[in-house]
Amino acid sequence: MDGFAADFTPQVGVGLLSASIAAVAALLVWLQWRERRLRQDDVLRWANEVIRAQQTLYLLLVPGEGGRAPEELPGLLGRLAVDLSVLVEQGRLFFRNSPHPTYGAERPPAYRGYRPRLLDAIVVSHQIACQWSGADAAAREKMVLVAEDCVRSFVSLAQREVGRSRTAHHETAVRGEGENLDVLLDRVTTERLDGLRRRGRPAP
Repeated sequence: MDGFAADFTPQVGVGLLSASIAAVAALLVWLQWRERRLRQDDVLRWANEVIRAQQTLYLLLVPGEGGRAPEELPGLLGRLAVDLSVLVEQGRLFFRNSPHPTYGAERPPAYRGYRPRLLDAIVVSHQIACQWSGADAAAREKMVLVAEDCVRSFVSLAQREVGRSRTAHHETAVRGEGENLDVLLDRVTTERLDGLRRRGRPAP
């Protein structure tokens, strides 16, 4: 013990203390990073589900796009209304309301104040799914456009939250030319069509 006491100088003590503080700080930083990373992954999964529900709603309402029989629409919209309502409530776990001294003061804590714009887009999609069946033709036309706006608004805001700031390879970030199907169809050559037809013929 005497030898240990002789070796344990104030400088050694300071060194050990500094090392311990650094280790604790490193652990806290890692835990915080891990928590942020887990939350980001959770938000990404949630956002993907929102996009699926909103885009499905929009495509079902666009004439000729939904690929469904008219009698199927009420049931599909009913299921989407439930899904969108659930997604709004799930989103409250990630995005808190903006506080306000009086607005919603009588509600439970998660519902006080004003909800974020990100959730507004989902709420409106839910309202469209609920109100479509009782709306007239003029209102339905407007609902189609509002449903499209809701998808675009949510995707734009969610991209800021969980989208990557850069890609893993520079070629995947090269600017596109805005081509559509008609342009690409015009570029298909006769030679390629002949090759496709030959592949479809039975062997002689």
